[in-house]
Amino acid sequence: MKSQQKSKTAYNTKKCPECFTHLPLNAKKCTVCNTLVSDVNRHGMAKRPIDWRAYTICFLSWLVLGLYIWWAFLRD
Repeated sequence: MKSQQKSKTAYNTKKCPECFTHLPLNAKKCTVCNTLVSDVNRHGMAKRPIDWRAYTICFLSWLVLGLYIWWAFLRD
């Protein structure tokens, strides 16, 4: 088998994942749509950072709903 070498492409800018605006590589927020962006991927697009606060709020909301259903309908 031939071993394939992955070529690393250096980018001068990155694109916002929402509005496709070109941003500098060190930008943390899009200047047009105010979307938070992080590092550039192999296609030149900026990655979206993980919003852990939103995941935590969603998990806690489901937990509260489950507890309410248990309290309102399933307890004896």
